[in-house]
Amino acid sequence: MHYLLCLPDIKPAELETASRVAGVSHLLTPGFDVLPIQETAAGCQGLHVGWLSPQNPFMHFDRAKQEWLPSIAKNENGKPRYWVGIWKDSPPTQSELRRPYTQRGPLVQFGSEKWILPTPDTVDARAVYADDGSMRWEVVRQFAWMCDEAKQLQQTYLEELGVRRMVFNVDPRAQVDWLLKLLQVNYRLLPEVAVHLDMWVGRDHLLDVFLSTLGLVRKQEVESDGR
Repeated sequence: MHYLLCLPDIKPAELETASRVAGVSHLLTPGFDVLPIQETAAGCQGLHVGWLSPQNPFMHFDRAKQEWLPSIAKNENGKPRYWVGIWKDSPPTQSELRRPYTQRGPLVQFGSEKWILPTPDTVDARAVYADDGSMRWEVVRQFAWMCDEAKQLQQTYLEELGVRRMVFNVDPRAQVDWLLKLLQVNYRLLPEVAVHLDMWVGRDHLLDVFLSTLGLVRKQEVESDGR
């Protein structure tokens, strides 16, 4: 079942501002539902945001049947900006988190499922004229950020792959954040949900997928048998 999003200590009229501050405004596209809650996982009043459907008919708070994950992001008082409720007997699947309109991309294994991973080479583009009268493909404005960030990352990794890989082996946050950002184009995915679903498994796999989104390939290493 789809997860529930809890924004503590706010009223419906404050949802837009609160979601932007919490970093979850990208979830509030048409199709979500809101339910004021007297008791939340945070121990106070607040709002539940859900995506009701015949397969996801509930939005209430049920501590016995739900596992509530505090957000990684914290407010100025060190408290979670939001909470994510997972139904214990029915964790969300990629099909339940998929947005109504998705971008093309390769099917990539993350955790127990395959997810559509959009890349700068697969998102929507339009044919435009160049100065010399020829035509070229230009990514639509909605995804221009993806191409801009990918170019910056590509240049960085071409120049500093060795150093960046050493950092990755200790702290993969930068690479995981980029993959998450791409997946969020197609899915209502939060970092807490991705970790709960055990999506970030395999150092070599994640690094290879990350580099592939930049048009790069890691040199294959030859293992020595000691002879």
